[in-house]
Amino acid sequence: MSQRDWYQLLSRVNLNQLMTFLVVAEEKSFRAAAARMHITQSAVSVQIQRLEGVLGVPLFHRTTRTVALTRQGLVLAGVARRVSTDLLETATALREEADLQRGTVTVVAMPTFAHMLLPRLMRRYAELHPNVEVRLLDFDSQGALELLRQGEADLAVLARTAGMEDFEFVSLFHDELVVLIPAGSAIFGGRLVVPLDDVAQQHLVLSPRGAQTRALVEQLFSEANCPMRVRQECQRPQTLLALVENGFGITILPRTAVMDIDLSGLQVVQLPSAPIREVGIVTMRNLSHSPAVRSFKEYLGSTRVAPADARPLTLTE
Repeated sequence: MSQRDWYQLLSRVNLNQLMTFLVVAEEKSFRAAAARMHITQSAVSVQIQRLEGVLGVPLFHRTTRTVALTRQGLVLAGVARRVSTDLLETATALREEADLQRGTVTVVAMPTFAHMLLPRLMRRYAELHPNVEVRLLDFDSQGALELLRQGEADLAVLARTAGMEDFEFVSLFHDELVVLIPAGSAIFGGRLVVPLDDVAQQHLVLSPRGAQTRALVEQLFSEANCPMRVRQECQRPQTLLALVENGFGITILPRTAVMDIDLSGLQVVQLPSAPIREVGIVTMRNLSHSPAVRSFKEYLGSTRVAPADARPLTLTE
């Protein structure tokens, strides 16, 4: 028989026949096998006869008192035991995964969300499902989307951008841009809401070109026909805030970037029409996810990030 014909033979062998065969081999008795399997002895005999018919060889030596494996039966028993052991281990693992007793979720997020948001959500999820491992990666938006395409991440937490047509996006919250200035600074005369024209008069310390936040800021200034006086560029929000606190300029960041950061040396100032970015869970379209991934995605969707009186955002459940 050629390798291409395997289906024609194996489609006539079912799992019940193999399991019955193994039980008879272990019990060395059709009657004992029937009792163990809670079926009739005749049903056991039918299963064995059909298996022998498909394979074309006798599997047991039968006498009135004993049942023993033939040479062919010994060969099949060795293979069947390995198959049944592997199948049992696999079925058990899959059931445990379905019951969230095991599983792995790989989530990728932009650095701001990976630093400020995800670790606490992961901790709370671990309290609910301690046997599910959640792995966190931090990449920029394009890198995160590529990891999803390659199957190296299960889901992402990103701001909505153009070019997400191949992905499913579930909204989590809306994030506004705010201006941060040194605490006690008189540059805006104590106002907590200032027009962009006034902001444009100050030196800016911003995210580097190519960053999503920088693109939003550039779009904001371009639409208002305001020049940008960029003094320094740094990737990490903490560095930008330190520069602001020490008088090197002011910065514009999403609220999530300053969530739970000590702002005692800074003042948050709002823009009249601040640009809003929508943040959500991103997954590949038409892709079936494991129970662990579905569970973590549902958990994220049930969590909300809410503003509290113009202070940094806080988590609510």
